[in-house]
Amino acid sequence: MVIAFASQIHRRRIGELSNVDAVIYDENDVSNVKVGDSIPVLLILSGGVSRTVARFVDINGIKNTMILSHPLNNSLASAISARAMLEERGVAVSIYHLSSINDVPRVVKAVESILRIKGSKVALVGVNEKGSVGEAFEKKFNAKVDAIPMNLFEEMVNNVKHTDAKSFIDDVLDRLAFEVPLDKLINVGKVYAALLSIAKNYNALALNCFPYLMKHGVTPCLALAKLNEEGKLTACEYDLKSLFLMMVLHSLTGYSGWIANINDVEGNLVRMSHCTIALNMIKSGKVVTHYESGNPYSISAEINAETVTAVSVSSDFNNVYVFTGLLNKSGNLNLNACRTQAEIKVNFDSSVIPNYAPANHHVVVPGNYVNELEVFLKLLGVNVIKYSSLV
Repeated sequence: MVIAFASQIHRRRIGELSNVDAVIYDENDVSNVKVGDSIPVLLILSGGVSRTVARFVDINGIKNTMILSHPLNNSLASAISARAMLEERGVAVSIYHLSSINDVPRVVKAVESILRIKGSKVALVGVNEKGSVGEAFEKKFNAKVDAIPMNLFEEMVNNVKHTDAKSFIDDVLDRLAFEVPLDKLINVGKVYAALLSIAKNYNALALNCFPYLMKHGVTPCLALAKLNEEGKLTACEYDLKSLFLMMVLHSLTGYSGWIANINDVEGNLVRMSHCTIALNMIKSGKVVTHYESGNPYSISAEINAETVTAVSVSSDFNNVYVFTGLLNKSGNLNLNACRTQAEIKVNFDSSVIPNYAPANHHVVVPGNYVNELEVFLKLLGVNVIKYSSLV
């Protein structure tokens, strides 16, 4: 729900607005607009409205919200004043400053997507129980986590018809250079089709891939790479924590993100690797063997980015740790690591990461989204901690 605020003196300057549920021009209008249990977005169109915003929040009993400001009509000045007033009332609030009022529809869409994590339904595929992390996810976000046993998943894979896997095979053969035999590619196509079928009933998935690849001699990496490109968010290693971050980052950036290991920290350099990356995040890629097992198929690719953001989350989903940096180089840089690798230059001593990271896995996306993470995650009651602030 988007509620806009403008003073009477600026009323004539306010043009047509889209994605706005109501516009409040003075305190007399406040009691006419109700938000119920929703978390509203408060759009500050002009100066002179901070007290009206505070009154609106008081009447509606709002405890969590986001303020949007823009460069014109003293909007930001009033937004800062309103934010201070709301914080004094104990309201969780952040300002997201727009470069243009025309950005409102895009930001509102991101907010709506972020808030859908509350009440979401996710599946852990290839496990018998949701575990403590699954229970924490359910509690934090009023969500539902289902465990789908490995034998049931294997049965689904076995029942996939060759014709249903063909479009997957044709696509990856057309876009990636294969340096390994193709004889097991049909199996990956069936994994893709089975996961795609499961995804119809869930917001996101996480696959317990290691038991599958050890038993069947083939990895699901390519299947996950294509699913994530298509927005069917699927994490490897049944990593629900990374899956949550993928849901957040996809809402903000359109990318599912690359789940990556921290392999090395040296000075201001962070080196990361993993064998799966979404196909829409790469410049070019080749298909090689999986690092740990030697099985087919893994992706070795250059990442299509100049700046990246990397995030990791605590097991209770209360704290997200983040860093951003310049992508120095990427690809298959070292044979003794997972096949897609990246070296990232940061502006702090990277040795702080091993002692504060809440998990090995970090999810990486192109661009600098630290500010967006700080603002949008507050809507979910999640704190953001910059590694650079811990040095």
